[in-house]
Amino acid sequence: MLEIVAIIVAVLVGLLLAFLVYRSARTYDAGAHATFITTKGGDFYGALRAPMTIWNPSIKVLRDKHAPDIKIMTADTSGGYFEKSLVNRRTGEISLRVHTCAPRPFMSTTTDKRQLLIKPKVAFHLDIDRIQIPTQMESFGTTLTSRIENLFDNAISEYEDQDVFKHQREIEQRVLRELQDIEEPPEGERPTGMPLGIKVYEAMFSFERPQKPINKDLANGPMAYDNEHLDDLVDMLEKANPATVEVLMRMLELQTRQNIVQMLCKSGGLVAFTASELGLSERTVERAHNGANIMKPAEATIIAATPAATPAPGESPVARPVDPATAYYSLGAPKGQPKAAEPAKDS
Repeated sequence: MLEIVAIIVAVLVGLLLAFLVYRSARTYDAGAHATFITTKGGDFYGALRAPMTIWNPSIKVLRDKHAPDIKIMTADTSGGYFEKSLVNRRTGEISLRVHTCAPRPFMSTTTDKRQLLIKPKVAFHLDIDRIQIPTQMESFGTTLTSRIENLFDNAISEYEDQDVFKHQREIEQRVLRELQDIEEPPEGERPTGMPLGIKVYEAMFSFERPQKPINKDLANGPMAYDNEHLDDLVDMLEKANPATVEVLMRMLELQTRQNIVQMLCKSGGLVAFTASELGLSERTVERAHNGANIMKPAEATIIAATPAATPAPGESPVARPVDPATAYYSLGAPKGQPKAAEPAKDS
């Protein structure tokens, strides 16, 4: 009799242990933060919405190698980009929290053919009512990333470079509205793209102009600015104070003159400049020869004194001062000195 009781007790204990193990293995902590995808007979059965234990052995949770592969590109606080999975493949838990998809920066071209480096971000979470859509997709993250890049690029390319910042909020609202319309189109309209089974809450972006080194090719001019950098100067000076623009233009003119002087001095020849040619004097110099830097020998070494002009009636008899620069150029280049006679060699 005792043996029979012991056997019954052992069986009951074994059944209790099996019950506890089965319940522990088939209990899932679902809720607003996470869900689990279940199948029955190989077909989609539903998503768990609350903590529960699945007693029906024909209902299975997608996990391990059968778990869906839902990954997105995102960024950490330091600005580094990495791929994040929304699914715990070991347990099959799918996160329903709000996540930020941050595609890698890409280049966008504005209407004035300028390049901008765009860094977009979109806040979303998986919609539990349509969770079967992303769980059946092979490349959820790639599709979402491409869609975000395409919508931001289309919106930014409708503005000029200097207007992107002014209309940044409008661009973000437009992209957000387009993403939401794809997921939940207005009544009576068809979606403009394939829904991804998500709810989008925010779309934002930042941008910066890529740092392009100044082209030092002399064919671009003495300031070595290419067309793109000249366009930057135009945008900067367009709304500047006229007095500021005048000062900058004067500085550019002096810089240009300095560059010309440096290039001519590197030629190795004799170069002469007047103060007026360098922009340092408003007085003009009347040259006796064509070209300030071409000096020819004078035909005579003796300069004949010119008689003083008779003053006109009513004018002061005081002679006008002679400009030193005019007098200098009238002299011409000095002749070379004759070589000294060599001493006679002793025979």
